[in-house]
Amino acid sequence: MLLFTHIELFFKNNLDLIIQIIIHLAVLSILMALINNASNNIKKKIYKSSDNSSLLHLLLLMTKIVKIIVILCIIGSFMQCRGYSLTAVMTGLGITGLAIGFAAKEMLSSILGSILIMTDKVYKIGDYVIINGVEGIVESVNFRSTKIRTINNILITIPNNITADTIVQNRSNSEFFRLIETFDIEYDTTDEKIQEALDILHDICNNDDDIQNGHIAMVSGLADSSIKLQLIANTKTNYWMYYLEIKDRVYKTVLKRFRENGINFAFPSRTLYMRKDEN
Repeated sequence: MLLFTHIELFFKNNLDLIIQIIIHLAVLSILMALINNASNNIKKKIYKSSDNSSLLHLLLLMTKIVKIIVILCIIGSFMQCRGYSLTAVMTGLGITGLAIGFAAKEMLSSILGSILIMTDKVYKIGDYVIINGVEGIVESVNFRSTKIRTINNILITIPNNITADTIVQNRSNSEFFRLIETFDIEYDTTDEKIQEALDILHDICNNDDDIQNGHIAMVSGLADSSIKLQLIANTKTNYWMYYLEIKDRVYKTVLKRFRENGINFAFPSRTLYMRKDEN
């Protein structure tokens, strides 16, 4: 009986506090449910797209940020109702936040860089990119950094704040790769052999199923020690590693065909003329 008396007395003396707690918890529960519902709806739309890994990471981050802001607002509202000066609390939090901000400057920059990368869809996992001089395939993208696997099988980590401030070449976004190669042949090559070399370049492209129609083979310049023949052709792939295979195959075929037909490649050389002294 005494216990019930104490409980009844507690509720009478703290009725306002209990009502405020119930109201704030109810508001918090409703807002959290709305956030979760909105997040789930957005997640379903993201799953329908083929490129969803980066957007899902961004959605997770934004959901957590919104929830933290809502919780802080509910706590602030409760403290205000209890008679605490919210202005003084916010001032203290502002000073603390400023100190934390300076300490976590690089981390915040990386997070902002990640958001820019994900929203702009600069690249995704599996793309072949060149970032800040690093060339390779994107293996992972998180809120701090991007990991790239180079051709030499080296894993390089680049902070996303650096990525956001530099030029990014995404070669996987191309519909195809263009093959632009120059072959230097000797100046002693006859006009007939020059035309034969150009015909060979055309023939190689015409018989390669991975090269589009409309290629160009021409004399592109006269260097100090060579005649320059240039081949411009569009491949049918936008996969970088397969493009390298096509390039390798074209080079080997050109070498073989030129040698078979007596067309010699040039190398740096210099001719000296000696003048005879008449005296």
